[in-house]
This record gives sequence, structure tokens and C-alpha cells, in this order.
Amino acid sequence: MLQTDVLSTGCYGIDELLQGGLHPGEVTEISGETATGKTQLAFSATLTTICANKNNKVLFIDTVSTFSAERIRTLFLESDRFDHSRCQGMGEEDVMNRIRIAKCFDVYAVMEFIEDLRDHLENKDKDDNVYTNVKLIIIDSFAAIFSPLLGVTQTQGHSLMITLTRILRNLAKEYNIAVLVINAAIASNPNNPISVFSSTKSKPSLGMSWTFMPDVQLYLTHCVENKIENEKNIQQNYVYTNRKEIEVIMKPKICEVHRSRNGQMGKWCIFYMGGNELFTHDDII
Repeated sequence: MLQTDVLSTGCYGIDELLQGGLHPGEVTEISGETATGKTQLAFSATLTTICANKNNKVLFIDTVSTFSAERIRTLFLESDRFDHSRCQGMGEEDVMNRIRIAKCFDVYAVMEFIEDLRDHLENKDKDDNVYTNVKLIIIDSFAAIFSPLLGVTQTQGHSLMITLTRILRNLAKEYNIAVLVINAAIASNPNNPISVFSSTKSKPSLGMSWTFMPDVQLYLTHCVENKIENEKNIQQNYVYTNRKEIEVIMKPKICEVHRSRNGQMGKWCIFYMGGNELFTHDDII
């Protein structure tokens, strides 16, 4: 496999948890509670990958109609994170032209698309190949296409999940692509036994058969008051003033590593999310 630099998520603290970022050849999962920034983090990784190299492309497989071209444009044009790229002459059309969108609303459509993608990648010398230089594949969300198929007696759903994950990992390794999948959360009573915080009462969905399939599992939760007793300077409403002198209210979230094949489990970081900005806690104290 060719060696390629890892891809930043756009949040330095989360990159540190990932040993630099999203690694080519690996499947990384981001799951978490509602409104903890899963999709925004996916959008941030999309733009950061595109801004890192003028030839990079991102493939976004949308299973629940979460992709928003307007939100991507706004994030690129307004976030201070991409100010350098804008100053270097990159425009919104340059960005949008290098994002490939695929609408797939069930697992069979996703598998059919992946097969078609492999055909395109095998014929990369064609002038009309729209998937040349794809560096990142995002699927938002994995839970949407598999949750209806899973259950105690629904072995076909579990088999399909294993098959698709293997196909994605083989594709990623063969063509040096990082894969990011978005998962949902379900209740975990009395708490989540994997989380380093006893107050976490949710866990990734899709069950135990999915747990060991991704190379890395990241889990996002809200950083509520008193959740981290020994951490200082946690601000529940941090106000950030961007370069346009606009005040943005940032809310603290927690990202922790639930599982990792190559890294350390149990690590975590605090990050702030609000408007079109995403910061690690250490960036603002």
C-alpha cells in the first residue's frame, strides 16, 4: 500500500486521539448523542481534506439526506479554520467541484454504488473518471441503513453489515483511502460500560456484532456541568469572536476513544462547537 499522510478532521484535539487524523486504509466510526457534532465533524473533515491539496476529492455517501451544499459553502466561507485557503485563492466552487455526492437509502444501494466506485478506480486513467484522487469516503449514516435489518433473529442484516465493512476496508487499503462512517446512539442503562465517564448513559447503536468492525470508534457526548470533576476552565457557553468580529457561542463536547486497533483506548478530549467553528479546549484556555 502506498504511504499517504493522514487526513485531519479539522479539530486538533480529535486528531491527537486518532494519532494524527483519519488514516488511509482504515475505517473510523464517529457515533454519539444527538447534536454533539457528528455531521459537522464530517463536514469539517471534508473541507480540511480538500483544502490540504488542490487535487484531493471527497466522496460523501448520504443515506439520510444530511448532506447540505449550503452548509458546506457557509462553513468554508465563514470559518476561521479555512481562512488560509481562502487567502491562497481557493473559492467555493473549487471546493464544491471536488465533493462527490451519492444518495443511497438502503444497504443494497450502497453496495451497488461501492461496486461501481471500484470499477471507476480500476480505470483511473480514463479522462472522464470523476473519482480520481478520492482521499476520503464518508457514509452518513451507517445506522440508518442497518438498524431496520438488525435484530435477534435477523441474521441477514448482521451478515450484510460484516460484508459491507469488509468491502469498504479492502477498498480503503487497496486505493489508500480513509473511510469515515457516522453512527447513532442508543440508551445504555445504567450507563455505558466502555465510557471513561460513569455518567454516560448512551452507547453506539448497531449492537455487538458491529462493535469490533471499525478500526477506530470515537464517541461524542455533551459536556454537561460536573461531568468532568477535575477539569478546570470548562465554559458551558464560551463566546468566540471570529475575524469578522462576529461573536459565536461555543458549546463544550467530549470525544473519547471507545476502541482502537492501533491506538490507546480510553483517551478523550474536550472540544467546542458552535456556528461554523470547531475548537479543542486547549485552543481557548
